[in-house]
Amino acid sequence: MKEAEAAKKEFLALEVRIGRPEDYPAAIEIQHRAYRLKEVPLYGEDMPPLFETPETLAAEAAEGATLLVGEANGRIIASLRMKTLENGAVYFCRLSVDPDFQGKGIGQRMALAVEEFNPGAPEFVLDCGVGSRENRHIYHKLGYHETGKSFQVPKGPKCLEMVKAGKRS
Repeated sequence: MKEAEAAKKEFLALEVRIGRPEDYPAAIEIQHRAYRLKEVPLYGEDMPPLFETPETLAAEAAEGATLLVGEANGRIIASLRMKTLENGAVYFCRLSVDPDFQGKGIGQRMALAVEEFNPGAPEFVLDCGVGSRENRHIYHKLGYHETGKSFQVPKGPKCLEMVKAGKRS
């Protein structure tokens, strides 16, 4: 059992880069698989992330969102979307890790990559489902705190806003 746990935690060489339009289908496939595994049991089958398409990503990109993808051995295994808000803060969402690669710290590395790609941001913002205790715990470990703001996603979870201060120069 201990060997299996150690293998699961082995370090994976992850390259994080800005996604391109040709990456949209893989990113959406990973998002759908990840949300079906982790979020559907908590919130049900009607969650908006399950109905997004590569065209959804294209529309978001046209409005200023950036896709980040994580690759291992030339295969996209993680993705998220980020956008700079009017106040300079960077908001990110839809952090998804291929279920075959979960439990290896990839989600944490993707969240930290948002900071690396936006070193001058005054803060980083995300929303996390109230029932997603594991995700909230991970974000707390990364330095995020809950602001007390929440909202209900239509056909989805009640979400809490979480914020982390950016590094001061």
